[in-house]
Amino acid sequence: MKPEDDPWLKNAHDNAELLDQEINNLVSLTDPIRENRPIMIKYQDFWNKAKQITSLFRELKPLAKSDRDLLWKKFNAICGDVKEKQKAEYGTLESLSQKHLNEILKIADMAQQSPGVPATGIHELVERGQSLKNAGDMLGKFKHEMIAKHKKACFDKIQEIRSTHDAAWKSLNAVKPKQQTGTKYRARRNLEVNYERQKKAANALENFKIGRDHIRTFLASCNDPEKAAAAKVQLAEAEARIVDIEEGIRKLGKWIAEDEQTLKEQ
Repeated sequence: MKPEDDPWLKNAHDNAELLDQEINNLVSLTDPIRENRPIMIKYQDFWNKAKQITSLFRELKPLAKSDRDLLWKKFNAICGDVKEKQKAEYGTLESLSQKHLNEILKIADMAQQSPGVPATGIHELVERGQSLKNAGDMLGKFKHEMIAKHKKACFDKIQEIRSTHDAAWKSLNAVKPKQQTGTKYRARRNLEVNYERQKKAANALENFKIGRDHIRTFLASCNDPEKAAAAKVQLAEAEARIVDIEEGIRKLGKWIAEDEQTLKEQ
């Protein structure tokens, strides 16, 4: 019986062709288009597409067992080749990650405030706080070039030091309660708020840039005018948000610098 004479066979044949086309599309992503990006995200487009295809294998019905087995074998072979390629590059990543780990921890050590040992004064706390901020900024900058255990080690160290800083500020304020309504107190509170806002803004900026890159990747291969038009609108919105966030980060940096200078001058 010909496929066109049996609805089940026709649907199964169409589904097999669809899967085969999607797998062929996946092949075009085996050479990462993010060649200049860190190993942790340079194959992101490939694995996002592979995840979609895995879902299709579960959801497309009907599908003849012989076609499913053949296509699954083809799909697995492609994924296996990319895994081996990533594995080879991972060794280089681990070495680079260790280098970043050492540098970040070195900067963090400059911010170390021993528990139970009071700071000599507000200037010292400000300087140590700046070192801690530098360590956090460096972690944010290089986190895509670091393996999970190294990132966790840096994050835990920064959090540990931050807790000692918080305790030191509380101790200092307890000794000098009158300062809590003065310029130094306001500047310190501003810094606490703006450091956090700066961190959140940096994360948001990174997410919007990744989203923008995904849209650009989609547009490069999209042949559907309606979908392309919608994607272009999303791209314009993402780029506008990126500009807004970058301007916000610039303002935060200016305010932070002003408050840090205020504390140093007091």
